[in-house]
Amino acid sequence: LTFVLGFDDNNIYDKSWALVVGINDYNNVPNLNYAVEDALAIKNMLINEHGFPRKNVRYLIDKEATQSNIKKELSNLMKNAGENDRVVFYFAGHGETAELGLEEGDIGFLLPADGDTEDLYFSAIDMEELKRISKFSKAKHMLFLVDACYGGLAAVNTRSLNINTPNFLDKIIVENARQIITAGGKDEKVLEKDDWEHSAFTKNLLSGLKDKKADQNNDGFITGTELGIYIQEHVSIETQNAQTPQAKRLTTHDGEIIFHAGVDVI
Repeated sequence: LTFVLGFDDNNIYDKSWALVVGINDYNNVPNLNYAVEDALAIKNMLINEHGFPRKNVRYLIDKEATQSNIKKELSNLMKNAGENDRVVFYFAGHGETAELGLEEGDIGFLLPADGDTEDLYFSAIDMEELKRISKFSKAKHMLFLVDACYGGLAAVNTRSLNINTPNFLDKIIVENARQIITAGGKDEKVLEKDDWEHSAFTKNLLSGLKDKKADQNNDGFITGTELGIYIQEHVSIETQNAQTPQAKRLTTHDGEIIFHAGVDVI
């Protein structure tokens, strides 16, 4: 077992950065109920539980979360994050899917507050944009958390290192990581409940990270892969398979973003 007493997120990374977006109030499509509350809970969790400096966490909600503002803040993340830094992007809002023209397949879009489903290319943020940012950024580890459903995720399925691999923690900390966890696929709807006061995705994201339940091997750390497995299992159960979260990688790098679980293991 790894000795993790006194070893936290700040020992692994130089700096941590985040952009948190939540949109209830849309200009052109039906509103949502809990996206802003979800975003606020994630922002507070990153700051209070995982050592993200408040000044490094940008927060856009409702009318602030326009296409231009989101892209500007994504650009700032890309420019500011250093080679030994951690970056988290969280989006709670509508997702849309469009069919490609000359070839088979779909492309996914995140819908900003001013987005228009009749002109997604012009008004929304396509998932390829996130992939491009992940490649341009120098950050060591990036995690995209998308509480929206859509199809056409341009990601790769790569095998993660086994937790029994010798020096597992040392290896995944050093290697780069570009990971993404999404709420569901094409033709699925994000489920919100008044009983939860959250969406199914963010409810389980919070229990996984804030309550540390995603630490599957109890080594005191939560990896991006562990978090993805936890969210996939619990959201699928709680929505009776109406939502199937996806956890993938945007590149072939096999590192892992790390969150300290606050467990002392010797």
